[in-house]
Order: sequence, then C-alpha cells, then structure tokens
Amino acid sequence: MATVNTASNEGLAPIIPPTLSQPISVSDITVGHALTSEAAAIASIGADTFTATFGFSVSAEDLAEFLATTYSEVSVLADLKDPAVQTWTARDATGKVLGLVQLVRGISEPCVPGDPATHAELRRLYVDTTAHGRGIGSKLIAAVEDQARAEGFKELWLTVWEHNPKAERLYQRLGYKKYGSTDFLTGACVQTDHVLSKSL
Repeated sequence: MATVNTASNEGLAPIIPPTLSQPISVSDITVGHALTSEAAAIASIGADTFTATFGFSVSAEDLAEFLATTYSEVSVLADLKDPAVQTWTARDATGKVLGLVQLVRGISEPCVPGDPATHAELRRLYVDTTAHGRGIGSKLIAAVEDQARAEGFKELWLTVWEHNPKAERLYQRLGYKKYGSTDFLTGACVQTDHVLSKSL
C-alpha cells in the first residue's frame, strides 16, 4: 500500500482532460504535487477511506492505533518532507482535495520481476467516497506512472488487500498483474495483500 516531495512540491500539474463524470466536471479537476497546506485534508481522506474499506476487518483498538500513526496530520507532513516519497492530490475547482496517491522510491517486494533497483511503489491511492466513479483514481495513477517512467523505473508495483476485488480489477484494467502476496499489519492484526506490478 508507499512516496517523494521536494521543493517543487508547490507546483501543480496541467488540468486533467475532461470526462463525463457528474456533478464534478473533470475539466474542473487538477492533479498536482501535494501541498503542506493540504496535510489535514490528506489525513482526513486517508483515515476515512481506510476505515470505510478495512475498518470492519480489524478491532477498534488496532484501527485506532493504525490511523493515529499513519493518517495523522503529523505523519502526512512527515511523508511530504521525505525525499523518497512523492504525493499527488486531485483537486476540484475550489481547491478541495478529492484524492491522493504516492510514489515511493527505493523499495520493492521479492516477487516483483526484474532488478529491484529499477522498481518503484505506487502507494495509498485513495479517493473521497463522494467522488468515486469519476475517473479520479485512474488520473492519479497516470501521474505516478508518468513520473516513474521519467525517472527511468522499469516496474511500478503496489499492494491491494486480498478482499478488495474492486480495486484489484481497476489495477488489472490498467495493466497491473499479480505476482505474489505479502503481509500487511494493522496494529496487531496481520492481513494478506496481493502484490501487483506493471512494466513501464
């Protein structure tokens, strides 16, 4: 489920081409590097989406511990300062954050094909539940893929919970293939994630 932020962190990507989504017009959506001023919004979307997707599968104590360490504003700000991690956000015309994704360098899984030095991870693709089905996730993925290619990475990998077939189908439609599995810890709870990868 991994990101780099530099001084160019404040820049915005070009406007994303329009789609037929409603009520948010895709012409009103931009994808760009996450801003430190967006840390609270990123933390909120991360916590809300994680809870909605996985919360039922772990104890309240494990969930609370995980959210406190992973989706607090402090942890988001730490990610934004980490040179191995780059975070993008999708914003509507008012600047509201609707989704996020991360590119993580210098990490791999043993089952991912090829030289680990040429691997990068796509991590934490989350879209606000009110904006699902509008193609925002695909646009965020495209931003990470473009950056990974530009940096010369050959494989972009990710993990997806074994009980989240909807997300896995999205990745497979975009060319990702399953190569193995790995453990994912939520507090003391150990769950299984599938490892998917795409050649760039």
